[in-house]
Amino acid sequence: MQRITIDGLTQGTYFHIVYYGNSDNSDKIKKGIDSIFSAIDNSLSLWNENSVITRLNNGEDVKLDKIFIDNFYYSREISDLTDGAFDITVGGLVEAYGFANKERRRLSQTEINDLLRCVGYKKISLSEDSTHLVKEISQTKLDFNAIAQGYTSDLISDYLLSQQITSFIVDVGGEVFAKGLKPDKETWKVGLEEPAEDSLSEVKYDYLVELSDESIVTSGSYRKYYVENGMKYSHTIDTKTGKPVTHNLLSASVIAKKSYIADGLATAFMVMGVEKAKIFLETHKEFDAYFIFTNIKGEYETYATSGFKQKMRKAK
Repeated sequence: MQRITIDGLTQGTYFHIVYYGNSDNSDKIKKGIDSIFSAIDNSLSLWNENSVITRLNNGEDVKLDKIFIDNFYYSREISDLTDGAFDITVGGLVEAYGFANKERRRLSQTEINDLLRCVGYKKISLSEDSTHLVKEISQTKLDFNAIAQGYTSDLISDYLLSQQITSFIVDVGGEVFAKGLKPDKETWKVGLEEPAEDSLSEVKYDYLVELSDESIVTSGSYRKYYVENGMKYSHTIDTKTGKPVTHNLLSASVIAKKSYIADGLATAFMVMGVEKAKIFLETHKEFDAYFIFTNIKGEYETYATSGFKQKMRKAK
C-alpha cells in the first residue's frame, strides 16, 4: 500500500488529498477527482458565467442538476437547524458590499432595506419535481460559498470510498474530511493555526486535531478582518440585519461527521457570535467547536468544547 498525494487549485483555493492505495490506478483516481471539481464548478461557481447558480442569479429559468439540488436541501437543513443564521439567499448582500471582490464599501440603510426584501431562505423553494428553483422575489440571489467546499470534500470522499480506498484525508480550501487510520494505525492530524496579528504574520500551529471518520472546517479568520473603533470584525453578513456582524468572534472551527454540515455550521457560528454559538452547542452535543475571539481589551481568547479538547494535541 502506497502513500499517494494529489495537489492543485480549484474553486479559487487549493486542494490537498492524501490516500493509501495502489499507485497503478492513481491516474484514474486523479481524473475522477478532476471531473468532480469540474461538475461542481459548472453548478455552483459564482465566477463561472455559465454555471447553474450564475444563470439563476441572472434571472434565467434553468433546469437544476443533482449537485445544485443536493446543496439546496443541505443548505435548508442547516438553515432550519440554526434558525436562519445560515442562509444561501445572502448573495445580493455579499455582492453589494463587495466582499467577494475585496473592495468593501458601506451601504446606506435604504440600500440594505431594499436588499433585505430579497433575503430569506424560506422565500425560495424547488418545483414539485425538484427540477427548477422557485423564487418569491425574482431579484433574490444565491451564494453557496459557505457550503460548496465542504460538499466537495464529501463528494470526493464518497468517490474514494467507491474505489475501495479507506484511508485518506481530503482538504479543499480548509474543508477537511479524514477517513480511517493510516497504515501504521495513526490518526490523521490537522493543524489549528495560532492567532496572528495580520495576513503577513508567519503561520504557526499551536495545536493538532486528531481526526478519523469525521470533518473539521474553519470559517472566518483573524487574518481577514476590518477595524472599526479599535475592534476587529470578520467579513460575515448577518442576513437578519443585512449588515456585517459586530460581535467579536473571529474564527470558528467545527467538527462534524460530514464536511457540508461542518462548513455550514462554522459560517452560522460566525453570524451567531460566541455566546449564541455556545448555547447552540449545549443542545447539539453531536457537534464540537473551537472559537478564536477578542475580549474587551482587543486581546485574543479561545474556547473549545470538551469533545474538541479531547482531540487536541499540542503541536511540537
